[in-house]
Amino acid sequence: MRHFTSIIIFLLLNISLSAQCKNQKPNIIFIMADDLGSGELGCYGNTFNETPNLDKLSTQGLKFTQAYAAAPICSPTRASLMTGQYPARVRITDFLPAKTDRWLDPAKYITINEALSKAGYRTGIFGKWHLDTDYKTNKGGPKAHGFDEVIGTETKYIADGDYFFPYDKISSFTTGEDNEYLTDRQSLEASKFIERNKDKPFYLYLPFYSVHTKLDAPEDIVGKYKKKFDAKYGAGEAEKNYGKNNERHEADHKDNPYIAAMLERIDAGVGQLMETLTKTGLDKNTLIIFFSDNGAPGKVGNNGSLRAGKSWLYEGGIRECLLMRWPAKITANTVTDVPVNSVDFYPTFLEAASTENPAGNIMDGVSLVPLIANKKAPERDAMFWHYISETGKWKPRMASAVRKGDYKLIEFYLDKRLELYNIKNDPSENNNLATTMPAKVKELKQVLDNWKKNVNAEEPDLAVEKSKAE
Repeated sequence: MRHFTSIIIFLLLNISLSAQCKNQKPNIIFIMADDLGSGELGCYGNTFNETPNLDKLSTQGLKFTQAYAAAPICSPTRASLMTGQYPARVRITDFLPAKTDRWLDPAKYITINEALSKAGYRTGIFGKWHLDTDYKTNKGGPKAHGFDEVIGTETKYIADGDYFFPYDKISSFTTGEDNEYLTDRQSLEASKFIERNKDKPFYLYLPFYSVHTKLDAPEDIVGKYKKKFDAKYGAGEAEKNYGKNNERHEADHKDNPYIAAMLERIDAGVGQLMETLTKTGLDKNTLIIFFSDNGAPGKVGNNGSLRAGKSWLYEGGIRECLLMRWPAKITANTVTDVPVNSVDFYPTFLEAASTENPAGNIMDGVSLVPLIANKKAPERDAMFWHYISETGKWKPRMASAVRKGDYKLIEFYLDKRLELYNIKNDPSENNNLATTMPAKVKELKQVLDNWKKNVNAEEPDLAVEKSKAE
C-alpha cells in the first residue's frame, strides 16, 4: 500500500511540474556577436573555424538562411532589436561615434526589456550597448532603459577593443585574473544570472564585443589556428599574413586565426550557457537566439559567397547567421529560407511571453512565433534598409534598399544609381537586372519611396567628406 501511495504521489508531482512548465512563460536569451560574417560558423559551411556548440545549437533548433540585420552596421541594428522599429524611424542609421547628439531616448521608446519587465520578466544585459556614448550622464544607457541588471557594458568608447583584464573601458569588471579574456567573463556573468534567476522568467541579453576589430584573443588559441593556417596554406603563411608586423591582425583572407580564436571563445560561452540551462532544468522552456549585428568588414572575416560586407547594403553587409532553439516549440534540426529581419525580434519575444505590445508603441516587425512553431511564414509585404552614413560619411555606400519577394532594389545616392537583383537566384548579387527589368525597378522604387516618406527618413548629406574612422 505504501509503495502504491508513493507511485501516486510521484505521478501527481510530475503532472503538476508538467503543468507548471506548460503554463510558465519561457526564458529568453539573446546572444549577439559583433561584426560576425555569415560564413564563419561550421553549420553555415566554414571548415576552418571550430564552433561545435553553435553547430550543436543549429541541430537542436532552427537555422535561418535568409536572416537580415536592419542595418549594415552596429548601433542601428541594436536599435532595431531594442525598439522593434526600423533604424530610419529611430534616426540612428549609423554607428554612434564618441561625440554625437544621437542616442536612444528612454522618453521616446519602450525597449523590449521594459515590455518584458511589465510581463513579469527579470532582465539583464551583459555586454555592449552602443546606443549612447555620453558615458558621464548615461541618459540613454541600459539602466535608463530599465534593465534590472547591467553588467559589463562599456563606460568609455570601446570601438578599438578592450579584450583583456584589467579592462580600461568596462568599469563593472574591476576584479579579475591577469589575462582574463573579456568574452569568457561575459559568459560567466551571464551564466550566474541564469542561476540566480532560475525561479522566475528572465530576459538575458548577451551582446559580445567580439569579433569586432581590433582583433585579439588568447595567444595559445591563436597559435592553434596559426598552425592550422600553415597546414592549409603552407609553412610560414600565418606569420606572413598575421604576424608581428600586422598589429591589427587583418589580411585579405577568409581564414583568420584571430577571428577563429575569438569565435572559439564565443562558442565556448554558448556551450557554458547551454550547460547552465540543463543544470538548472530550464533548457526545455528557454528560447535561445544567436545573431550578429552586421556582416564582417572589408578585408576582415568571412561573408561566404555574399557580396561586400559591413557598411554596404549588399547581402554581405546585412545577411546574418541566425540560430534559434526552443525545445518546447521548435522542431530540432530544421532549416528555413523565409526572409526575416532584426525588427522581428521584438514582436516575437512579446508573443513568446504571451504579452501585448505596449499601448501606442510602433512595431515595424512581425512575430516569428508562427514560423518557428508551425512553419507558417509571416505575412510581410517588404523589408527595408536606409544607410545614409551620417557618421562614417562614406558617400559611395550611402544607399537605401527594399526587398519584396525574391527581388531587391538598392538605390545609391552618390550617382543616383539603381541596382536590381533576384536574391533567390543570385544571392551573390552578380547580375544587375535594372536595365532588363525596368517595370520591376519602377515598382520597387515606388515602394521604397513610400516607405521613406512613411518613416520620415533623413536625406543623405552628399556634401560631406569621407571620414577616416570606420
